[in-house]
Amino acid sequence: MVASRALRASATATATACASCRLSIIRSFTSLAGPSIRAPQVHARSVRCSRSSQQIRLSSQLVYDGQATADGERNVTSNEFEELEKGEEEDVMEEGRKLDDQGEESQVSALPWYLQVESPQRAPKQLSERQRLPDLPDAAPPILQPLMQQISVDLGLDDLALLDLRKLDPPPALGANLFMILGTARSERHLHVSADRLCRWLRSNYKLRPDADGLLGRNELKLKLKRKAKRAKLMGSANDDTGDDGVRTGWVCVDVGVVEGGSEAVPDAPRHENFVGFGRRTDGVRIVVQMLTEEKREEIELEKLWGGILKRAVQHELDNPNVEIEPPQTSAVQPELPVALERPRESLGAIFGKTQTRKLHTSARRMEVLAAPNQQAGFDIVAFEESLTREVESGNYETATKIMRGTLPLAGSFQQEKLKLFILGQLRTSLSQLPTEVASEKLGVGSSSQTAPYLTCWDEASSSFPNEFEAESRIWLACYARELGHEEYRRSTLFKIFEDLQEYGVKISSVSYLRLLMGILRQDKGESYYHGPTQVAAGMSASILQAMYESGIDIIDEKILVNIQEVVTPEMPREVASERIYMDLSNTFGLHSLPMSPMQHRIHALMMSLDLPLFQDVSRMRLMDLYARNGHWKAFFEIFRMAPRKGKPQSTNVYAFMFRSVAKTGCQKACLAVLRTWIPDLEAEKPEIKLDGDIGEAVKACLRVSDPTIEQDAIGLPDMKGELLNLWRRVG
Repeated sequence: MVASRALRASATATATACASCRLSIIRSFTSLAGPSIRAPQVHARSVRCSRSSQQIRLSSQLVYDGQATADGERNVTSNEFEELEKGEEEDVMEEGRKLDDQGEESQVSALPWYLQVESPQRAPKQLSERQRLPDLPDAAPPILQPLMQQISVDLGLDDLALLDLRKLDPPPALGANLFMILGTARSERHLHVSADRLCRWLRSNYKLRPDADGLLGRNELKLKLKRKAKRAKLMGSANDDTGDDGVRTGWVCVDVGVVEGGSEAVPDAPRHENFVGFGRRTDGVRIVVQMLTEEKREEIELEKLWGGILKRAVQHELDNPNVEIEPPQTSAVQPELPVALERPRESLGAIFGKTQTRKLHTSARRMEVLAAPNQQAGFDIVAFEESLTREVESGNYETATKIMRGTLPLAGSFQQEKLKLFILGQLRTSLSQLPTEVASEKLGVGSSSQTAPYLTCWDEASSSFPNEFEAESRIWLACYARELGHEEYRRSTLFKIFEDLQEYGVKISSVSYLRLLMGILRQDKGESYYHGPTQVAAGMSASILQAMYESGIDIIDEKILVNIQEVVTPEMPREVASERIYMDLSNTFGLHSLPMSPMQHRIHALMMSLDLPLFQDVSRMRLMDLYARNGHWKAFFEIFRMAPRKGKPQSTNVYAFMFRSVAKTGCQKACLAVLRTWIPDLEAEKPEIKLDGDIGEAVKACLRVSDPTIEQDAIGLPDMKGELLNLWRRVG
């Protein structure tokens, strides 16, 4: 204990004392105690050493016999004493370190606050320095200066930086010929408000369509945070103290788009016809505005990122000023056809046995330009197309098939696809120009339809996996054959073609979809009495409409509705019960209106109830003609009133068609009613409609039905007056 206190005192006095001095102090104290010093029994856990209790017990056997005392104490050997010395030495060194640390802390705390040196803080920038606009680069687009002025002055973004990335090769992912503007917003709210106002300014002043990535709309941030807090409250979770709410990003990227001007003059590189690549050259410049909060801008350091990339690109150009692109190597010998099946097949060992040689190139290596198929020996595209067109137009489909089988393998794979599409187009044109009977014969009759020369030529030009044009050609052929009345092309055949194309995943155009609908709902040729589409046909058409809707086609369309209404209309019934005939002077003007079929009535109700744009004059006159031929006069006048009901002026053609259709009925009462009802409205139309030309003849037709002698009275009795006579004289 005395030695320990002495050591602690020496450590306090001289914290930097060495271990040898402390050991000498311990030995000086042990030398005064004599050769053997009695000590209490030492346990293994109390001794701070690396030896175990078993080693201590074994070392106790070195004590001489007869030296054991009566109180159970044992003598401490020299080995045990050395272990004790080491443990005491370690304790002293640890306490010395603690005292040194406490001394340094006391020295710092003892220093007055006015003498303590604070860390230097960055001085805030002046307002003029924060709003300073960067210099414009050479050949800058005209919009760049007012855009930076708008961002800095009107929107209030600070520390603008302009990066000219037009010389980067390869160009950035945002686009080639890129200008990047960076600005700092004061807060998250200021960030989104500024981005929104910038987009509105670009749309209104420059008619651009900017795309703001990361922009939150008005009150969208507040609404999202409120919803998140509500969800957290319902789930019983505590608020997130990290500050990351998953909504605020601190970064909005506004892609202004491609603007005119500012593109540097680039020497034209040689273009190759068969080169396949990505992207396209543009003459404009793309501008991107990066709006960030101060914390986000310091975190991601966009200036440092793009500045380093631009610096390396410029340094590469300076280090290699004379690097030129090697011209494509051309050979005097024509290369072989680029068909994968004709190339010799190498073994796997030959491939891996080749030695690989690595070289350093200072110029770009270009692909060798293969000769176009029309330049290859033994194959002339122009002659092939001329001969094929001549054979198809003359009806020699067998000869055309032989030409295809013998000549198409000489062309490349890409050229073969183009030639097949050309052949399909020629076959479609030739069949559509033939008379109905001849065209039906070309498609074959009965069992010979599959081996007909026309269909054989068609199958030869078709591929196993059709593209969009081939799909449209298949649909056209089946629908045209059904329109001709060919017995092999039924509704099930058309629907099977539709299902096959759906399995192939081929995109079908809206025109082809409509052609399929018309073909399935159309009346079979030769049917004695048509009652409208069957339930099976209605189910097929519903599947096609569902596919159209899923592909993004608007099925509530004027053209689709008018065509379907024409197809589903059944034949006019021979006998109708009197109680089903509708007649009202205000709606039908005294004409007997026959009932519609259920499907026809639903489609008409759909057209009248939905808030659709006003149908074109051609579509309305088609519907009015359909309803007039089938005696649906109530629906006839509902279509006629469509323009006034939507607040639109009625056209002259529709007026003339209405008067002419009513005059064809020969109903005197109806003609007189429509003249008295619609002539005042016609004269009040804006712009003014004059009673001459086609509409004048239609009005005269109604007048002749209303008064058969009106024409003679107008000539023979010039002084005679009357309502109808005055109208007759006004008509030019």
